[in-house]
Amino acid sequence: MNDNSFYIVGFMGTGKSTLFSFLKESGEVVDLDAVIESMTRMDIATYFDRYGETAFRDAETEALQQVSADYILTGGGIVERCENIRWMREHGTVIHLNLPFDECWERIRDSARPLVKKGRAEVRTLFERRDRLYREADVSIDASRTPQDIASHIIRLKEGRA
Repeated sequence: MNDNSFYIVGFMGTGKSTLFSFLKESGEVVDLDAVIESMTRMDIATYFDRYGETAFRDAETEALQQVSADYILTGGGIVERCENIRWMREHGTVIHLNLPFDECWERIRDSARPLVKKGRAEVRTLFERRDRLYREADVSIDASRTPQDIASHIIRLKEGRA
């Protein structure tokens, strides 16, 4: 197990998955959603619709505890379970991609994400609940910057240069 992993957390639309190609230049990167899709043999939306959020969160926790990499890109709801926050903090550094709700909503409103289907008001409530959990991260980064800038900042942090 890599106790020096950087766990990237943040709400939907903050750009976590976009960082993959930029971070892979500096080390091994794992997208936790891809791991879950491999474990469950179906895409996240289908699994979520078929089995519900609790089953998805169970799969997410299992995947989190099985992966090891320099950078681990998580789903927006990973912080919903205290055990996940605890796990990430015990096994590495938690990086929060911070973006105001309105900017997140602009980025995700037309997406096929299961939770977006519930509408803006419900997504805002979800954002507000999760936002306080994201604040338990070791580092917060302004996610309105370009993906290249964000990745460079994270790489500098990992290398101890930031």
